[in-house]
Order: sequence, then structure tokens, then C-alpha cells
Amino acid sequence: MQDMRVLDGPEVWNEAGARALSTWQFPVTSDAGALMVSAVDQADSEAPQLAGREHIDLGALKSLFAEVRSVVEHGVGFACLSDLPFAELSYDKSVALTLALADHVGDVVVQNYEGQRVVDVRDEGIPYSHQSRGYRSNKHLPFHTDGANLFSLTCLGAAASGGETIIVSASAVYNAIAQEFPDALPILMRGFYHHRRGQHHDWETPLSAHRVPVFAFHDDLLHCCYNRNPIDWARHEGIELNAAEVAALDAMDQVMARREMQLRLELQPGESLIVNNFTTLHSRTEYVDDDQHRRHMLRVWMQNPHSQRSGFSLLDLYVPAELRA
Repeated sequence: MQDMRVLDGPEVWNEAGARALSTWQFPVTSDAGALMVSAVDQADSEAPQLAGREHIDLGALKSLFAEVRSVVEHGVGFACLSDLPFAELSYDKSVALTLALADHVGDVVVQNYEGQRVVDVRDEGIPYSHQSRGYRSNKHLPFHTDGANLFSLTCLGAAASGGETIIVSASAVYNAIAQEFPDALPILMRGFYHHRRGQHHDWETPLSAHRVPVFAFHDDLLHCCYNRNPIDWARHEGIELNAAEVAALDAMDQVMARREMQLRLELQPGESLIVNNFTTLHSRTEYVDDDQHRRHMLRVWMQNPHSQRSGFSLLDLYVPAELRA
């Protein structure tokens, strides 16, 4: 019989509960901001994608990073830094600081076959499909998890309208499905094949080598790994979902669509959201830019070598093995 455990802990939250907490909110003091600017200015004049913990020393802020790591790993599963000093920095220095911040929380890793450690999330007019990644369009992105243990989304510019970042607790979603859609749970835990959207070598399969569970338990801790679009796009390689599988995915999406489950954030310049991919799913609303307002985020993926959650990650699908270290 399927394990119908009820999950409990700080990572189980709804919107009201998350709004009532201050533990995930980290305003950066003016002194800390000045230290960051100084550290970036003093860094070696290397290519910005090489900048990180070893190049930009933010060790004086180690207590801040320790608190962020604790909240993301053992608390609600996400943290938001605000009042970061990007207005005082050029684009290249903003990239360098973003990488340094991420590298003080975890270990920054490559996030695609192009070998990028940071990607610009902005509208490049490229349709979101089985041949491209969603961060290059302005379209709505359904709830999903990214690769690696953690990711950060750092705001350099906000859209004229739209572009909300929405997060939900994977454990709260699991509890709702176990209670309301028990027949869906074994299917979600068996998992699905994922289309790799061209992020593979020519000699490799365009699909995941095995089914990727949406929910799995490792060391008795829930790990969530979900992205419906690549699951649906597996049909391009001859993988068709049956009615029960579609119903299970529909149940997942129905639960996450409930507004009371969602924490909606309108990230502004100077804010950086850090998320645990195994405990939190995220989405983005469609957005519109204009001449004065252009949504521009920097996304970084990080591994936490000391994480208590270390299950299969979508990093294994979108990054070649030789670049994952």
C-alpha cells in the first residue's frame, strides 16, 4: 500500500503562513551593501563569469550567509535578500556580485550544455518549446523545479507589467494530493520521462534515461522534481501519457493553482530570491516590457555538498557529466 504519511515541519507552509514569517526576509544593511561594493571593486579584473567566492571575499558577512543557508536548508526552503547595491554597479559587476553571493550560500554549478554559470532571464523573443528553455521568453512558466539543490533569481530590472515569481511548498502539495487524490500519488512517485530540449550530445537520447519521480523520499525526506512541459513534450519522441497519468498531473497542477497555496513575489531591482529546489516549486506569470521597464533576472544554480536532500536533480538532464563538478 502506498505510504500516505502526513508531512510536517517548517517547509510545509501556505501563503498566510509564509506571509506571517520574517525568517525568510533578509534586508541588507547599508554597511553590508558598502562592503559588497568594495569587495567587487577590489576583485581582480577577470571575466565576470569566473567571479565567485574565491575571487570576491565576503567573509565578513559569514553570519548572514549562515542564516540564509539555514532557512533554505532547514526552514521554509527559500530566502529573499533585499536592498542589494546593484544600482551602484555596472552589469558586469552585478553579475560578479550575484555569483559571489550564490557561491557563499552553496557551490555555483554550470546549468546548461553551453557551460554557463549564470544566465540572463529576459525576453529574447524565443518561443518556449521542446527546443528551447523557458527563461528566454516572456511567457507564463508553469510550476516546476530547477536543476541542482538550489537556485537564485536576482532582479536587475522589473517588467512594465506581470512577471510575478510564485512559489509553493512541495510538502504542502504532497499532503494535499495524498489526502484528496490518493490514486494519483503512486503515479507521481513512479514518475515520468522528460524531454531534454536539446540539452544533450548528438549521440545521447533526447529523453531522460529513466522515469523521474515527482515525489521521492531519500533518507526519509521528501524530494520534489517536477516540470510538466518536458513531460508532455516526451510525445515528440513517442512517449504517450495514459489517462491515469494525465489525471495525476492534472491533480498536481490543480493543487498548485490554489491561491492560498501560493506566495507571490514581485521581485524588484536589488532583491535576490534563493530557493531549495527539492522543497519548493516556482512559477512565473507572463510579462510585458516597454521602453522604460525591462524584466531582467540573473539565474544561478548551486549545489550544497552538505545538504540533507540529495536526490536526483534535473541538473543531471541538462548539464553534461564532465561539467557537473
